[in-house]
This record gives sequence, structure tokens and C-alpha cells, in this order.
Amino acid sequence: MKEDDGSGAPNRELYALLHLSPDASDEEIRRAYRQWAQVYHPDKYQAPHMKEIATENFQRICEAYEILSDENKRQIYDIYGMEGLSSGLELGPKLDKVEEIKEKLERLKRMKEQEKELAHFRPSGTVLANLSLPQFLDGDGIMEGMAMTSEVQSQLSKRNALGISGNLLFKEDSGGGVVSAVFRHQISSVSSIEFIGSAGLRSLIGLQTTRQLSLHSTATMSITKSLRDGSINLSNSWTRQLSETASGNIELLLGPESSIGVGWQKKDTSMSAGGEVKFGTHSFGVSARYTPRFSSKSHGHIAGKIGSAALEVEVGGGRKVSGFSTVRMMYTIGIRGVFWRFELHRGGQKLIIPILLSRNFNPVLATGAFVVPTSLYFILKKFVFKPYYLKREKQKALENMERTASQVQEARQAATKAQQLLENVAYRKRNKQQEAGGLVITKAIYGNRKALKRGDELRETNDELASQVLDVTLPLNFLVNDSGQLKLHDGVKKSGIMGFCDPCPGEPKQLQVEYTYGGERYEVVVDDYEELQIPQLAHRI
Repeated sequence: MKEDDGSGAPNRELYALLHLSPDASDEEIRRAYRQWAQVYHPDKYQAPHMKEIATENFQRICEAYEILSDENKRQIYDIYGMEGLSSGLELGPKLDKVEEIKEKLERLKRMKEQEKELAHFRPSGTVLANLSLPQFLDGDGIMEGMAMTSEVQSQLSKRNALGISGNLLFKEDSGGGVVSAVFRHQISSVSSIEFIGSAGLRSLIGLQTTRQLSLHSTATMSITKSLRDGSINLSNSWTRQLSETASGNIELLLGPESSIGVGWQKKDTSMSAGGEVKFGTHSFGVSARYTPRFSSKSHGHIAGKIGSAALEVEVGGGRKVSGFSTVRMMYTIGIRGVFWRFELHRGGQKLIIPILLSRNFNPVLATGAFVVPTSLYFILKKFVFKPYYLKREKQKALENMERTASQVQEARQAATKAQQLLENVAYRKRNKQQEAGGLVITKAIYGNRKALKRGDELRETNDELASQVLDVTLPLNFLVNDSGQLKLHDGVKKSGIMGFCDPCPGEPKQLQVEYTYGGERYEVVVDDYEELQIPQLAHRI
């Protein structure tokens, strides 16, 4: 029995198969098993082909019941799915906690990948090229300065890691560099220590320790000594998880430039935001930023700073152009002047190009510097980028369909066979509900979300679209209970329901249901993992 791992969602296929909630009790599991066993028991059928279909589906029911009725197996399945059950984990009475099961499975995975991890290096780097239009117009060249940083981290062993980095900086006729090394040792699961050393413009040595104080709190303390002037800096920071998506931090720095800062960060699927207030012996500053996510590929950005040495506002946005690359463009106006900034992020590498347009505030230039590139972006997006991406997405979808064609064909055949055995009971339930003026599913389609939104083309039997959806009217009529209600549980992928299948692996899916109740017509569309509970007055057409 296979799990759909395309979305990385929790393992719920067996719950869908038995039409159960992931929180179902042992008694509910036993009752569901008995109900489905009555439908699919091979002894109920005489015709050889029907008996073969029943035997195949009865085995699926038995396997699901065997796993979900065993406490340890069910815990492993909930965490790691079928892969966890076949990973070689030995079950026994000692493994009676989810944490213990998870720990042992993690240990098995680490053992399999240990050699690969030990040899794994994680390089990262940034190239910053500062360009100046006023300097270029004065005949002094457009390049104002440049900085490069590069870092490589290596996991030396399970507890030890080494990071080596280098920085180069030049501006006009001067420049310099720094070479740094950080050795990190994991003392325990909640604490670590780092030894820091650097040579060059900022030669120093230091020590930093980090400890997780509780499930939601972490503290970091560090001390560094400059090898150039002998000054000592001591810093303490505390981080607290305020919620699932938000955290706050306090940082205290003692040294030649002492300061205290308070900040917060929030990040979820639709946005990220943060802010900081910092007071020092010779300075103060307040900053905030907000990044809304318009889609999985594009985002906006707005930020601001105000303080003793800064006053600026920054707006812009970015777009993911491939699986590893993101481009961003920012517009900044402040006391330092008017800037454009272009960024290219690929993997761990960054190319950042700030362009100084004017050192003084010029209303006409400032307005034009914002309006012209913004207008150009939307024009290119509408007439160049969007048509190109739509064409590429369509090509990818076609390639995915070709790659999974045999898999989908087998799944459709299995779903059709499962529906054959549900047919008599489903029609009997439908007729009973129709006579009583109860819940009757008149049409139910499950499949590609884009295909469902283009329903008119589906009705014209477009082959490409029709291949990405599945008629599930019959199995839903079967699942209507005697009280004239139907419920599909939250968090359970609908392709696992008996009589369903996944007609388009890797694509987002929805379920569209048209039904009648009490002589009235209703319609509802739900996402793949969303709960469905009908009838509801809000669905009435």
C-alpha cells in the first residue's frame, strides 16, 4: 500500500480508506473495519471477476485495520507513514511513546545517511557591487566599491562542525580583508559552544555558548577580545517563542559601544514581518519590515529605519524564477540618497548590486525612479513573463502526465473496481434518501483544481482536462449515513477514500459536489485536505 508523498502532508491514507478521523478511537476503528469487511468480503460474491475485485480490496481493508488497530504501528504510521513501518524498526512493549519511536526512526535514518552527511559541505557567499551614477557622471567611474564574502561549513562529526569564512572589501583606493574560523561543539541536545577567531581588519578571538532554557526559550552569551586595541565585548541575548509563528528577542551588548535592543519576528505562509528598537551609548534606532507573499513564487517588501544615523524607506519585491533562484528589486529613499538595489539569490549564493541614483533628494528623480521600473515590471509581467511561465507550467504538467500515465491508469482501474462493489448499496441509499427528501449526491468530481475551475471545458469533454478528474458520485452516495448526512474528515487526503484515486499526482486537487436536500439544490467545493460536511444552508444555490 503506497502513500502519496508529493505534498509532504501527514500520513492519512489508511484513515481515508476506512473513512475515519485521524483521532478515531479503537472502537471506531473496529466498527469501521466490520462495516467495510461486510461490503468487500470475497464470500459475498459468486462471479469470479467480482470475487477477485472483492479479494483485492478486502486485503487493503485488512492491512489498514492491522496497522491502525495496533497502538505502536499506528504511532509509527502517523509519524512516518508506510516507510516507517518498513524501515526495519523493531516493535515491542518498550516503544510505547511517540517520542521514543520517533527518536529510533531518526537514528535509523541518520545511520543510513551518515557517510553522506560527513562528507557534506555547505558553501555560501555574497558579492556586493556598489555602483554610483553621480560619480559616473562626474567622470570618476561607476564602481564605488565592492565587497565579497564566502563561507564553507563542514560537519566534522555528529557533534562537531567547522566554519571558515573570508571577507574582502575595497572602496576607492583603500581596502582590506578578514579571515574567520568558527569551531562548534554540541555539548548536549540543549547546549553548544563555539570558539571564534579572525585575522585581518578585525582580528579577534572569542567564545560563545548557547543553551535552550525551555521548550520555547533560548539564551546565548558571547565574549570577544580585539587583538588590535585589546577591547572586550560581552553580549547576552534571549530568544522566546511567542507563538507558533512569532518570536521575540532581547540583546544586551557591553563594550566600547554598549547597547540594548528588543526585537520580534513573525513568519507564516502568507507573510513575514519583524521589528527592532535599539538604544546605545552614542546612538539609537528603530526599524521595521513587512514581506507579504502574493503567491508561492512572488512577494512584496516594505521596510523603514529611523534613528541617529539613518532615515530611510525601502519598497520592492521579488520573484522565484526557478527551484533555486530568486530575483529581487528594491527602491530606497533616505538621507543617504535615492537607490535602486538588484539582488539575485541562488542556493547559498547572493549577488547584490546597489545603484546610487542621487545623493540629494530630488522629487522628480525620486518619483521617476519608482514609477518607471514599477511600470516596466508590470508591462513585462503581463506581456512577456506571464505568457512564458504559463507555457512552461503547461509543458511541465504534460510531462508529469506522461510520466505518471501508467500509475494513474492503474489507480483509475482500481477505483473503478472498488466502485463496482459499492454500486448496489449506493443506489439503494440514494433511492431511500430521494424518497425521504434527504441528501442525494447528484454530481461529484474530484481532481485537478485548475481543471475543475474550467468546468465548461470539462462539459465539452476536453480529453486533456477530463483525464485529470474523476467522477466520485457513486462512492459519496455510498458514504451518506442513515441520517442523511455526509462527512469527510479534516486533514485526510481524499484520494485515499474507497472508490477514489489520485488522477493527477503532484497537482493541487479539489472536490466539487452538487447535491439536493429537501427539494433544494446545493453546491460546494473543498480542497483536498479540507473537511466536508453536508448538507449545509450556506451551500444552497
